[in-house]
Amino acid sequence: MKKAYKKCLAYIHDNQKALTFHLPEDKHVHIGLPNPFIAPSSSEGIFEKDQFYWDSYFIILGLTETSQVDLAKGMVENFAYLFNKLGLIPSRNRYYSTVISQPPFLTSMIIEVFNKTKDKKWLYDMTKIAEKEINTYWMDTKKVHKVYKGLSRYYGSPGTHLSAEYESGWDVTSRFYERCMDFLPIDLNCLLYKYETDLSLIYKKLEDKIKSNTYAKNAQKRKKIMNTLMWNQKQGFFFDYNYTKRQQSEFLSLAGFYPLWCGLATKEQASAMKKQLPLFEYKGGLANTQKEDISKTFKQWDYPNGWPNQQWIVIKGLLRYGFKKDAERLIRKWLNMNKNVYEKTGFFWEKYNVVTADRGKDGRYPTQKGFGWTNAVFIKLLHAMES
Repeated sequence: MKKAYKKCLAYIHDNQKALTFHLPEDKHVHIGLPNPFIAPSSSEGIFEKDQFYWDSYFIILGLTETSQVDLAKGMVENFAYLFNKLGLIPSRNRYYSTVISQPPFLTSMIIEVFNKTKDKKWLYDMTKIAEKEINTYWMDTKKVHKVYKGLSRYYGSPGTHLSAEYESGWDVTSRFYERCMDFLPIDLNCLLYKYETDLSLIYKKLEDKIKSNTYAKNAQKRKKIMNTLMWNQKQGFFFDYNYTKRQQSEFLSLAGFYPLWCGLATKEQASAMKKQLPLFEYKGGLANTQKEDISKTFKQWDYPNGWPNQQWIVIKGLLRYGFKKDAERLIRKWLNMNKNVYEKTGFFWEKYNVVTADRGKDGRYPTQKGFGWTNAVFIKLLHAMES
Protein backbone atom coordinates (compact mmCIF):
# COMPACT_ATOMS: atom_id res chain seq x y z
CA MET A 1 0.00 0.00 0.00
CA LYS A 2 2.74 2.49 0.91
CA LYS A 3 4.14 2.37 -2.62
CA ALA A 4 0.89 3.76 -4.03
CA TYR A 5 1.11 6.73 -1.66
CA LYS A 6 4.86 7.27 -1.82
CA LYS A 7 4.59 10.88 -3.06
CA CYS A 8 2.05 11.72 -0.37
CA LEU A 9 4.29 10.35 2.37
CA ALA A 10 7.23 12.31 0.98
CA TYR A 11 5.11 15.48 1.05
CA ILE A 12 4.13 14.86 4.68
CA HIS A 13 7.76 14.26 5.65
CA ASP A 14 9.05 17.33 3.83
CA ASN A 15 6.19 19.52 5.05
CA GLN A 16 6.77 18.85 8.76
CA LYS A 17 9.65 21.31 9.07
CA ALA A 18 7.41 24.19 7.96
CA LEU A 19 4.83 23.22 10.58
CA THR A 20 7.28 22.87 13.48
CA PHE A 21 7.80 25.86 15.77
CA HIS A 22 9.56 26.66 19.03
CA LEU A 23 8.49 29.80 20.91
CA PRO A 24 10.08 29.64 24.37
CA GLU A 25 9.07 33.21 25.22
CA ASP A 26 5.86 35.25 24.93
CA LYS A 27 5.78 37.27 21.74
CA HIS A 28 2.96 39.57 20.63
CA VAL A 29 -0.29 37.55 20.89
CA HIS A 30 1.45 34.22 21.46
CA ILE A 31 2.09 32.56 24.80
CA GLY A 32 5.56 31.08 24.92
CA LEU A 33 5.81 27.30 25.30
CA PRO A 34 8.77 25.35 26.69
CA ASN A 35 8.93 22.72 23.96
CA PRO A 36 8.78 22.60 20.14
CA PHE A 37 5.41 21.71 18.63
CA ILE A 38 3.61 21.17 15.35
CA ALA A 39 1.10 23.79 14.28
CA PRO A 40 -1.83 22.97 11.99
CA SER A 41 -0.57 25.20 9.19
CA SER A 42 2.29 27.50 8.32
CA SER A 43 -0.08 30.08 6.83
CA GLU A 44 0.95 33.39 8.35
CA GLY A 45 -1.59 35.02 10.65
CA ILE A 46 -4.15 32.22 10.87
CA PHE A 47 -2.64 29.11 12.48
CA GLU A 48 1.08 29.85 12.31
CA LYS A 49 2.93 29.35 15.62
CA ASP A 50 -0.23 27.96 17.26
CA GLN A 51 -0.42 24.74 19.23
CA PHE A 52 -4.12 23.90 19.17
CA TYR A 53 -5.61 21.65 21.84
CA TRP A 54 -7.60 19.00 19.99
CA ASP A 55 -5.50 19.20 16.82
CA SER A 56 -2.55 18.08 18.91
CA TYR A 57 -4.08 14.71 19.79
CA PHE A 58 -4.38 13.74 16.13
CA ILE A 59 -0.94 15.17 15.35
CA ILE A 60 0.53 13.12 18.21
CA LEU A 61 -1.00 9.97 16.72
CA GLY A 62 1.15 10.58 13.65
CA LEU A 63 4.24 11.43 15.68
CA THR A 64 4.13 8.28 17.78
CA GLU A 65 3.47 6.22 14.64
CA THR A 66 6.65 7.63 13.06
CA SER A 67 8.81 7.29 16.21
CA GLN A 68 8.92 11.01 17.00
CA VAL A 69 8.09 10.43 20.64
CA ASP A 70 10.19 13.26 22.09
CA LEU A 71 8.29 15.83 20.03
CA ALA A 72 4.96 14.28 21.06
CA LYS A 73 6.03 14.20 24.72
CA GLY A 74 7.02 17.85 24.60
CA MET A 75 3.66 18.84 23.16
CA VAL A 76 1.87 17.16 26.07
CA GLU A 77 4.17 18.95 28.50
CA ASN A 78 3.29 22.25 26.81
CA PHE A 79 -0.35 21.63 27.76
CA ALA A 80 0.67 20.89 31.36
CA TYR A 81 2.55 24.21 31.35
CA LEU A 82 -0.50 26.07 30.01
CA PHE A 83 -2.83 24.48 32.55
CA ASN A 84 -0.54 25.40 35.43
CA LYS A 85 -0.30 28.95 34.10
CA LEU A 86 -3.96 29.53 33.21
CA GLY A 87 -6.12 26.98 35.05
CA LEU A 88 -7.33 25.54 31.74
CA ILE A 89 -5.89 24.23 28.50
CA PRO A 90 -6.80 27.00 26.04
CA SER A 91 -7.92 26.33 22.50
CA ARG A 92 -4.49 27.54 21.37
CA ASN A 93 -1.51 29.41 22.76
CA ARG A 94 -2.76 32.92 22.04
CA TYR A 95 -3.70 35.28 24.85
CA TYR A 96 -7.09 36.11 23.36
CA SER A 97 -7.83 32.36 23.11
CA THR A 98 -7.43 31.74 26.84
CA VAL A 99 -11.15 32.21 27.58
CA ILE A 100 -12.11 28.91 25.92
CA SER A 101 -10.76 25.40 25.74
CA GLN A 102 -11.42 22.75 23.08
CA PRO A 103 -12.61 19.12 23.06
CA PRO A 104 -10.52 17.48 25.81
CA PHE A 105 -8.10 14.81 24.62
CA LEU A 106 -5.34 15.13 27.23
CA THR A 107 -5.57 11.63 28.72
CA SER A 108 -5.57 10.15 25.22
CA MET A 109 -2.37 12.07 24.40
CA ILE A 110 -0.76 11.01 27.68
CA ILE A 111 -1.50 7.35 27.03
CA GLU A 112 -0.18 7.54 23.45
CA VAL A 113 3.16 8.86 24.72
CA PHE A 114 3.35 6.57 27.77
CA ASN A 115 2.78 3.50 25.60
CA LYS A 116 6.06 4.36 23.88
CA THR A 117 8.16 5.63 26.82
CA LYS A 118 6.86 3.49 29.73
CA ASP A 119 7.91 6.37 32.04
CA LYS A 120 5.68 6.03 35.12
CA LYS A 121 6.99 9.20 36.79
CA TRP A 122 6.03 11.20 33.70
CA LEU A 123 2.70 9.37 33.54
CA TYR A 124 1.94 10.34 37.14
CA ASP A 125 2.90 14.00 36.64
CA MET A 126 0.84 14.44 33.48
CA THR A 127 -2.13 12.50 34.89
CA LYS A 128 -2.33 14.90 37.83
CA ILE A 129 -2.84 17.73 35.32
CA ALA A 130 -5.56 15.82 33.45
CA GLU A 131 -7.27 14.99 36.73
CA LYS A 132 -7.33 18.67 37.71
CA GLU A 133 -8.57 19.62 34.25
CA ILE A 134 -11.63 17.38 34.32
CA ASN A 135 -12.51 18.17 37.93
CA THR A 136 -11.96 21.94 37.97
CA TYR A 137 -12.86 22.87 34.39
CA TRP A 138 -15.10 20.35 32.65
CA MET A 139 -16.84 19.24 35.86
CA ASP A 140 -16.66 22.56 37.67
CA THR A 141 -18.64 23.09 40.86
CA LYS A 142 -19.98 26.45 39.63
CA LYS A 143 -22.02 24.55 37.02
CA VAL A 144 -20.59 26.45 34.09
CA HIS A 145 -19.77 23.25 32.23
CA LYS A 146 -21.37 20.57 34.41
CA VAL A 147 -25.04 21.54 34.25
CA TYR A 148 -27.44 18.59 34.22
CA LYS A 149 -27.45 15.14 35.83
CA GLY A 150 -23.67 15.20 36.08
CA LEU A 151 -23.17 15.78 32.35
CA SER A 152 -21.31 18.70 30.81
CA ARG A 153 -21.71 21.22 28.02
CA TYR A 154 -19.42 23.56 26.15
CA TYR A 155 -19.42 27.07 27.54
CA GLY A 156 -16.63 29.44 26.68
CA SER A 157 -16.27 32.80 28.39
CA PRO A 158 -17.98 35.27 28.20
CA GLY A 159 -20.85 32.81 28.15
CA THR A 160 -22.34 33.27 24.69
CA HIS A 161 -23.67 30.50 22.48
CA LEU A 162 -21.10 31.42 19.82
CA SER A 163 -18.15 31.21 22.21
CA ALA A 164 -19.43 27.81 23.37
CA GLU A 165 -19.59 26.69 19.75
CA TYR A 166 -15.99 27.80 19.30
CA GLU A 167 -15.04 25.75 22.37
CA SER A 168 -16.70 22.71 20.78
CA GLY A 169 -14.16 22.87 17.94
CA TRP A 170 -17.07 22.82 15.48
CA ASP A 171 -16.65 26.44 14.48
CA VAL A 172 -19.28 26.70 13.11
CA THR A 173 -22.11 24.21 12.58
CA SER A 174 -25.86 23.85 12.25
CA ARG A 175 -25.70 21.08 14.84
CA PHE A 176 -26.43 23.35 17.83
CA TYR A 177 -29.05 25.57 16.17
CA GLU A 178 -26.97 28.61 17.30
CA ARG A 179 -27.76 27.72 20.94
CA CYS A 180 -24.73 25.62 21.84
CA MET A 181 -24.96 26.20 25.61
CA ASP A 182 -28.41 24.58 25.69
CA PHE A 183 -26.98 21.21 24.65
CA LEU A 184 -25.21 18.38 26.40
CA PRO A 185 -23.00 17.28 23.48
CA ILE A 186 -22.59 13.57 22.91
CA ASP A 187 -18.94 13.96 21.87
CA LEU A 188 -17.91 16.05 24.89
CA ASN A 189 -19.45 13.61 27.32
CA CYS A 190 -17.85 10.67 25.49
CA LEU A 191 -14.50 12.41 25.89
CA LEU A 192 -15.15 12.86 29.62
CA TYR A 193 -16.21 9.21 29.87
CA LYS A 194 -12.87 8.33 28.29
CA TYR A 195 -11.07 10.57 30.80
CA GLU A 196 -12.72 8.63 33.61
CA THR A 197 -11.94 5.22 32.12
CA ASP A 198 -8.39 6.35 31.30
CA LEU A 199 -7.84 7.70 34.81
CA SER A 200 -9.15 4.44 36.26
CA LEU A 201 -6.72 2.40 34.15
CA ILE A 202 -3.80 4.74 34.84
CA TYR A 203 -4.32 4.70 38.61
CA LYS A 204 -4.60 0.93 38.49
CA LYS A 205 -1.20 0.87 36.78
CA LEU A 206 0.09 3.29 39.43
CA GLU A 207 -1.33 1.00 42.14
CA ASP A 208 -3.83 3.50 43.55
CA LYS A 209 -6.87 1.25 43.93
CA ILE A 210 -9.06 3.88 45.59
CA LYS A 211 -8.74 6.39 42.75
CA SER A 212 -8.95 3.64 40.15
CA ASN A 213 -12.26 2.41 41.58
CA THR A 214 -13.62 5.94 41.99
CA TYR A 215 -13.07 6.85 38.35
CA ALA A 216 -14.42 3.49 37.16
CA LYS A 217 -17.63 4.17 39.10
CA ASN A 218 -17.82 7.72 37.73
CA ALA A 219 -17.51 6.38 34.19
CA GLN A 220 -20.29 3.83 34.69
CA LYS A 221 -22.56 6.47 36.16
CA ARG A 222 -21.92 8.77 33.18
CA LYS A 223 -22.53 5.91 30.75
CA LYS A 224 -25.89 5.11 32.32
CA ILE A 225 -27.08 8.72 32.18
CA MET A 226 -25.85 9.17 28.62
CA ASN A 227 -27.70 6.08 27.49
CA THR A 228 -30.88 7.37 29.12
CA LEU A 229 -30.67 10.84 27.61
CA MET A 230 -28.79 10.42 24.34
CA TRP A 231 -29.43 6.95 22.91
CA ASN A 232 -32.34 6.72 20.47
CA GLN A 233 -33.37 3.08 20.17
CA LYS A 234 -35.72 3.70 17.26
CA GLN A 235 -33.08 5.42 15.13
CA GLY A 236 -30.19 3.34 16.39
CA PHE A 237 -27.98 6.37 17.05
CA PHE A 238 -26.70 8.75 19.72
CA PHE A 239 -27.79 12.39 19.75
CA ASP A 240 -27.00 15.57 21.65
CA TYR A 241 -29.44 16.39 24.44
CA ASN A 242 -31.10 19.79 24.87
CA TYR A 243 -31.28 19.96 28.65
CA THR A 244 -33.20 23.25 28.65
CA LYS A 245 -36.06 21.60 26.73
CA ARG A 246 -35.50 18.14 28.26
CA GLN A 247 -35.39 16.51 24.82
CA GLN A 248 -33.00 14.87 22.39
CA SER A 249 -31.80 16.76 19.37
CA GLU A 250 -32.85 15.28 16.03
CA PHE A 251 -29.71 16.49 14.26
CA LEU A 252 -27.48 13.78 12.79
CA SER A 253 -23.72 14.30 12.92
CA LEU A 254 -20.52 12.29 13.20
CA ALA A 255 -20.43 13.25 16.88
CA GLY A 256 -22.90 10.40 17.31
CA PHE A 257 -20.09 7.90 16.56
CA TYR A 258 -17.91 8.96 19.50
CA PRO A 259 -19.44 6.21 21.71
CA LEU A 260 -17.77 3.70 19.39
CA TRP A 261 -14.39 5.41 19.63
CA CYS A 262 -14.42 5.60 23.44
CA GLY A 263 -15.98 2.16 23.98
CA LEU A 264 -19.17 3.37 25.61
CA ALA A 265 -21.53 1.67 23.13
CA THR A 266 -22.74 -1.90 23.58
CA LYS A 267 -22.24 -4.42 20.76
CA GLU A 268 -25.95 -4.12 19.91
CA GLN A 269 -25.75 -0.34 19.77
CA ALA A 270 -22.62 -0.52 17.62
CA SER A 271 -24.36 -2.80 15.12
CA ALA A 272 -27.28 -0.38 14.91
CA MET A 273 -24.96 2.60 14.48
CA LYS A 274 -23.03 0.93 11.67
CA LYS A 275 -26.27 0.87 9.69
CA GLN A 276 -26.32 4.70 9.79
CA LEU A 277 -23.10 5.06 7.80
CA PRO A 278 -24.95 5.54 4.46
CA LEU A 279 -26.43 8.77 5.87
CA PHE A 280 -22.92 10.27 5.90
CA GLU A 281 -20.89 8.33 3.34
CA TYR A 282 -19.90 9.81 -0.04
CA LYS A 283 -17.25 9.48 -2.70
CA GLY A 284 -14.44 10.87 -0.55
CA GLY A 285 -15.47 9.61 2.87
CA LEU A 286 -17.77 10.81 5.64
CA ALA A 287 -19.54 14.17 5.65
CA ASN A 288 -19.60 15.75 9.08
CA THR A 289 -23.37 16.19 9.28
CA GLN A 290 -26.68 15.36 7.70
CA LYS A 291 -27.42 16.87 4.32
CA GLU A 292 -30.92 18.17 5.04
CA ASP A 293 -32.06 20.98 7.34
CA ILE A 294 -28.76 22.79 7.65
CA SER A 295 -28.13 26.53 7.67
CA LYS A 296 -28.77 28.41 4.43
CA THR A 297 -25.58 30.33 5.24
CA PHE A 298 -22.87 27.71 4.83
CA LYS A 299 -21.14 26.58 8.02
CA GLN A 300 -17.81 24.82 7.53
CA TRP A 301 -18.43 21.91 9.94
CA ASP A 302 -21.55 20.93 8.01
CA TYR A 303 -22.18 18.80 4.91
CA PRO A 304 -20.50 18.52 2.39
CA ASN A 305 -17.26 18.94 4.32
CA GLY A 306 -15.48 16.00 5.91
CA TRP A 307 -12.72 16.53 8.46
CA PRO A 308 -9.68 14.28 8.95
CA ASN A 309 -10.02 14.04 12.73
CA GLN A 310 -13.63 12.89 12.47
CA GLN A 311 -12.73 10.23 9.90
CA TRP A 312 -10.26 8.81 12.41
CA ILE A 313 -12.78 8.83 15.26
CA VAL A 314 -15.37 6.91 13.24
CA ILE A 315 -12.93 4.48 11.63
CA LYS A 316 -11.17 3.74 14.91
CA GLY A 317 -14.57 3.13 16.49
CA LEU A 318 -15.59 0.72 13.72
CA LEU A 319 -12.34 -1.19 14.11
CA ARG A 320 -12.83 -1.35 17.86
CA TYR A 321 -16.12 -3.17 17.39
CA GLY A 322 -14.86 -5.49 14.67
CA PHE A 323 -16.36 -3.78 11.60
CA LYS A 324 -13.18 -4.13 9.60
CA LYS A 325 -14.79 -4.24 6.15
CA ASP A 326 -16.58 -0.92 6.66
CA ALA A 327 -13.47 0.65 8.16
CA GLU A 328 -11.27 -0.43 5.25
CA ARG A 329 -13.76 0.90 2.71
CA LEU A 330 -13.74 4.31 4.40
CA ILE A 331 -9.95 4.29 4.70
CA ARG A 332 -9.55 3.66 0.96
CA LYS A 333 -11.96 6.47 0.09
CA TRP A 334 -10.18 8.97 2.33
CA LEU A 335 -6.63 8.03 1.32
CA ASN A 336 -7.46 8.07 -2.38
CA MET A 337 -9.19 11.45 -2.14
CA ASN A 338 -6.18 12.92 -0.27
CA LYS A 339 -3.86 11.48 -2.91
CA ASN A 340 -5.90 12.75 -5.87
CA VAL A 341 -6.31 16.25 -4.46
CA TYR A 342 -2.59 16.36 -3.62
CA GLU A 343 -1.71 15.43 -7.19
CA LYS A 344 -4.01 18.18 -8.45
CA THR A 345 -3.10 20.97 -6.01
CA GLY A 346 0.28 20.03 -4.54
CA PHE A 347 -1.03 20.18 -0.97
CA PHE A 348 -2.87 18.35 1.78
CA TRP A 349 -5.78 20.37 3.16
CA GLU A 350 -7.46 21.08 6.49
CA LYS A 351 -10.79 19.65 5.32
CA TYR A 352 -12.33 18.17 2.17
CA ASN A 353 -15.58 18.25 0.26
CA VAL A 354 -16.29 14.52 0.42
CA VAL A 355 -19.19 14.74 -2.04
CA THR A 356 -17.04 16.04 -4.90
CA ALA A 357 -13.85 14.52 -3.42
CA ASP A 358 -12.02 17.84 -3.62
CA ARG A 359 -10.51 20.40 -1.23
CA GLY A 360 -12.90 21.57 1.45
CA LYS A 361 -15.53 24.23 1.01
CA ASP A 362 -14.46 27.54 2.57
CA GLY A 363 -16.29 28.63 5.70
CA ARG A 364 -15.26 31.02 8.48
CA TYR A 365 -11.94 31.39 6.69
CA PRO A 366 -10.33 30.00 3.51
CA THR A 367 -9.56 26.27 3.70
CA GLN A 368 -5.97 25.98 4.91
CA LYS A 369 -3.20 23.94 3.38
CA GLY A 370 -0.54 22.01 5.25
CA PHE A 371 -2.00 20.42 7.34
CA GLY A 372 -1.16 19.05 10.78
CA TRP A 373 -3.98 16.66 11.54
CA THR A 374 -4.55 15.73 7.89
CA ASN A 375 -0.97 14.56 7.58
CA ALA A 376 -1.11 12.58 10.82
CA VAL A 377 -4.45 10.92 10.11
CA PHE A 378 -3.22 9.92 6.65
CA ILE A 379 -0.27 8.12 8.27
CA LYS A 380 -2.46 6.44 10.89
CA LEU A 381 -5.05 5.27 8.37
CA LEU A 382 -2.39 3.90 6.05
CA HIS A 383 -0.91 1.98 8.97
CA ALA A 384 -4.35 0.71 10.01
CA MET A 385 -4.91 -0.56 6.48
CA GLU A 386 -1.64 -2.46 6.51
CA SER A 387 -1.96 -3.95 10.01
